[in-house]
Amino acid sequence: MRGCMLWLALAVFATSASATRSTTRWLEGSLAIPRGGDVVNPESVPLRPAAAAAAANSTSANETAQPDAANYDLESMAPADAPPVNKTTARFFLFRLMAQRRKEKLRRKGEKRVRKRVKKRTVAFTNKMNEKLEEARRTFLDRMAAVSFNMVNQEHDATMCNDTFFQLDGDDDDITPQSDLCLPNRSIYVVTTASLPWRTGTAVNPLLRAAYLSRRMKKVNSRTAVGGDMNVSSTHQLVTLVIPWLELEEDRVEIYGADRAFAHMQEQEEYIREWLRSEADMSDAACSELGLRIMFYPARYHSGLKSIFAMGDICATVRNQTGGDSLDKAVCILEEPEHLNWYRAPGEGWTKVFGYVVGIVHTNYVEYASLQFHGLWTAPAIQVMSSAMVRAYCHKVIKLSGVLQSYAPEKEVCENVHGVREDFINAGKRRALSSLNNTSPLKEDVGGEVYYIGKILWAKGFEQLLELEEFYHECTGVYFAVDIYGGGPEEEEIKRAFHGRKRRNKKARRGTGSEEERKSFAKRLQSLKLTSQEIAMPKSWYEWRRRSIPAEFPGPVDHALLGDKYKVFVNPSVSEVLCTTTFEALAMGKFAIIPVHESNQYFLDHPNCLAYRDKWEFAANLRWALTHEPEPLTPELAREFTWEAATDRLIRSSAITRREARERAMLGKAKLDERIAYFHHSLGKGAKGDALRKVLGGGPVSNQVKYEMAKQGLDQEGSESEGLTTKFSSSSLVRAIKLGSLDGPVYFTT
Repeated sequence: MRGCMLWLALAVFATSASATRSTTRWLEGSLAIPRGGDVVNPESVPLRPAAAAAAANSTSANETAQPDAANYDLESMAPADAPPVNKTTARFFLFRLMAQRRKEKLRRKGEKRVRKRVKKRTVAFTNKMNEKLEEARRTFLDRMAAVSFNMVNQEHDATMCNDTFFQLDGDDDDITPQSDLCLPNRSIYVVTTASLPWRTGTAVNPLLRAAYLSRRMKKVNSRTAVGGDMNVSSTHQLVTLVIPWLELEEDRVEIYGADRAFAHMQEQEEYIREWLRSEADMSDAACSELGLRIMFYPARYHSGLKSIFAMGDICATVRNQTGGDSLDKAVCILEEPEHLNWYRAPGEGWTKVFGYVVGIVHTNYVEYASLQFHGLWTAPAIQVMSSAMVRAYCHKVIKLSGVLQSYAPEKEVCENVHGVREDFINAGKRRALSSLNNTSPLKEDVGGEVYYIGKILWAKGFEQLLELEEFYHECTGVYFAVDIYGGGPEEEEIKRAFHGRKRRNKKARRGTGSEEERKSFAKRLQSLKLTSQEIAMPKSWYEWRRRSIPAEFPGPVDHALLGDKYKVFVNPSVSEVLCTTTFEALAMGKFAIIPVHESNQYFLDHPNCLAYRDKWEFAANLRWALTHEPEPLTPELAREFTWEAATDRLIRSSAITRREARERAMLGKAKLDERIAYFHHSLGKGAKGDALRKVLGGGPVSNQVKYEMAKQGLDQEGSESEGLTTKFSSSSLVRAIKLGSLDGPVYFTT
């Protein structure tokens, strides 16, 4: 209570002190009282006129009378030019000041209220305009989406088609007719980048795929013909294999060898059909009249890239050789679609020519490029270019394993669509029978049990194989003997890495031989004419090894001929997509020792597959394989290796369900594919296209436009005819210009 009274007293004192100070300031201003506190003498203050007269009279009457304080003239204390002072105003100056401040405060409040009102109205107007703009934008986008959807439906895409052949009525899980490879009388074209006698995966697998598809289509047509459809013929050639023909003889000699440098296409075709009859045991497909049809396209060999590329437009070549038949409902299977389109000549896209295009990706080009010294910039470029080529020219993409990059996520499927020949499966059955009858104990140190077959390149894992040899030697004290079949440009380097360099004899170095031996050696030395190019320089530190690894290099051979000779197949490569030789070794009932890798995912469930994660597991797996027999091949497991099962997987993987077709149509990626194809076509036209291909490493296949012009008989030296279409170049206008240029200059007047 005392505290409250104290605070109240202080407040009253502060209020009275403030009022006293205000009153003092007002009085000082009004009465002109000096700051020092001196009072002005009343006599010196001038009076008003009336008061002066009254004062004079009063003085005369009573001179001793004192002047009245009320008669002082307050206005006389103000400056001469100041307005008259109102006593009431002067008296209530404090209240007038407070009123003025109140008015100023009200004015500021009013201005603030007005600003708030204006700001509120401005914000409301801005929001309203933004809503209208957003509504207009949404309306525009909705209309553009509707137009784009209609345009996408009108495109020749794998999702929707307007032709009666591609009706989409049915359940969501039904296959669209456009993607159904088992329709009667449907033509199928298998286009690949290599051919026999070059024994590579892109030559053998597409050939067998086309042969088994031909057999399957004959069965489909036979069942349909039995059902009563008279328009279906079981004797018509429905499957065509499109393979390259090397135009230059030096290319054929380098690839096929001097003894198989075919002079004509017919000779190579006959060689392929004979291989189908003898090696693949498919006489029905080898028949030239009723079996598989073989078609060639001109090509060149690129020695720098170790690959074959087409010269000219393959689609135009197929059209010309089919006699003008319609390909709108035909199926085209592109083996290595990125490879086929990197340096392709400008022309119509695959999806414009064929009704349905399936791409099967074989090779991991990004992995191969990254192993080179220039892979830092070439690997990303190849990845982007391959993705663009596959997306632009394929309706469905089949990847042999998950190790490959992503090309078009909405089109991709990962499936093994390869198989093996019957020779490998028969070898596996023979091994199963022999293992049941063999009861003799096995020994680990038996030689000639381990082998490898494939291309002899460092990228195939030979460096890892050398490291595994060294580790196995550390564990057991001996190297395991291995026979390496195949060939390649790096074969000599790898041989020296396994065998090491032969050291000179110490006796010869010390000169302790006989006189005849020294003379004979000097004579041989003088007869030698070695150049720097003939001296093999070491390419790896493995060549300086002191102990040679027991490895033999017999050369290339058909894998089927090794069925009964070896028991263990070793393949340390991780650069493969799906190793065909591993598939064949497992089909022959052998142990396959391979690393745990995504490219080998398909083989890991096989009972004879011994996968390893490190060197310890490799050594343990090899010891187990040398001391045990492989599991016999069962009939169910044997069928998974056949090409019939591979054909079933191909047909299943190539299909597009109606649900998937509807989802792809909603994505609207078809226009993106069209733009990529158009951009690729535009870049490849004219002299600039040839120059661009040459800059990108096209080499002998760079001049695609020049090749097409020479093939059509157009002027190669004149730049005015480059980039012209065949129809326009053969028109009357172009012919008139050419004829006029022979006689003299042609003038055009307007």
